[in-house]
Amino acid sequence: MPELPPHSPSFKRLVATQFLTVFNDNAFKQIVLLLAVAQGTDLLGADPQAGAGLVFAVPFLLFAVFAGDLADRYSKRGIVLATKWAEAGVMLLAALALALASTPLGLAALFLMGAQSAFLGPAKYGMIPELVPERELSRANGVFNAWVVGGILLGIGASGFLVTGLGSEWLWVSGLAFSAVAAVGALVARGIQPLPAADPGRVLRLNPTLRLKAGLELAARIPGLRGCMLGRSLFYHVGAVVLFAWNEIGSSILQVPEDWWTAGLASLTISLGFGSYLAGRLSRGRPRPGLSVGSAAVMGAGFLAVALGPRDPWFILGVMLATNFFTGMYLVPLMTLIQQLPAKADRGRIQGASQMLDWIFIVAASLAKMFATWLGLDAAQVFLVLGAELLVAAALLRRLPLALAAAPPAGGSPG
Repeated sequence: MPELPPHSPSFKRLVATQFLTVFNDNAFKQIVLLLAVAQGTDLLGADPQAGAGLVFAVPFLLFAVFAGDLADRYSKRGIVLATKWAEAGVMLLAALALALASTPLGLAALFLMGAQSAFLGPAKYGMIPELVPERELSRANGVFNAWVVGGILLGIGASGFLVTGLGSEWLWVSGLAFSAVAAVGALVARGIQPLPAADPGRVLRLNPTLRLKAGLELAARIPGLRGCMLGRSLFYHVGAVVLFAWNEIGSSILQVPEDWWTAGLASLTISLGFGSYLAGRLSRGRPRPGLSVGSAAVMGAGFLAVALGPRDPWFILGVMLATNFFTGMYLVPLMTLIQQLPAKADRGRIQGASQMLDWIFIVAASLAKMFATWLGLDAAQVFLVLGAELLVAAALLRRLPLALAAAPPAGGSPG
């Protein structure tokens, strides 16, 4: 794993906490998706993967912006600790759902896991500029995202082997293990330095639509910020569709073993992690939006190759490994700018609005996947649509460097 920025023990603990969080999230979510594919349409409609994705996404739409206000009003460290202990409880519920083979209970656990992640997101991303010097922010984001990718790699990679290795009779044991991992993450997070509230007077309102509107209006007053938020949301939209499509390509088109193909999905995150780390290194103290522009174009070309090329597992895996490297290069500059451009007192609010926007795009991914299934498109053909989306995004993001040149970052040094 890449070296962490120096003189930042609290940042290291945050990275470790997030690593354990994304391991749990991705392992459990992928288990649910694999079970949904195996069990068919019961309770989840004609496209069970998309249905499960919607269950996970709804809490972000309900709570993400409210969670952003909480992250400004209260200590972000305190919110991280509270959500980590909540995660341990949710994973115990997941163990019970797996033990009883209860789809409704499993969906409830998936919903609560989404809610926990919704409250954690603005705090953890808003905390990074408060833990590292501004000159290190791009590098810190590259490292943070690379370790996130490591957690995704292990989580997704473990899920297929847990499903096949434990079988339905013993799969509940994985829920107990996930709960223990969450508890370890909470203990690690206790070592993060205390942080004062950024805006103790922030008024809390639950209406997600009004709070999203206010967040986007605030972002519109900061040159380039709203474009960065939309660009990041597109990343999560594409990633959600790719996950659905990857699972179906393996089982329905290529007919490769489930554990082997799931491990292949996990391996894609390695190249994403390298791209993320390299983007942080290339930034050299400041984000470079031009990396996002060029990477979007390469990603679009790669997805078109998957859609139009031979339906061979090694060809698809090779193209996706190369494409995912540029996915990391695309994401890190956008993440850094979303943290850096707002004033310190508004970082939680902006992170909450951005996270809700991300999940609107992810819900759109589930709906788009359902629509593609209704149209009769197979999983490989879906990549044709994704490639076109990314080429359009590359054209639109060309304006981003000019917009950012119009004004300096508003965030100032976090000290």
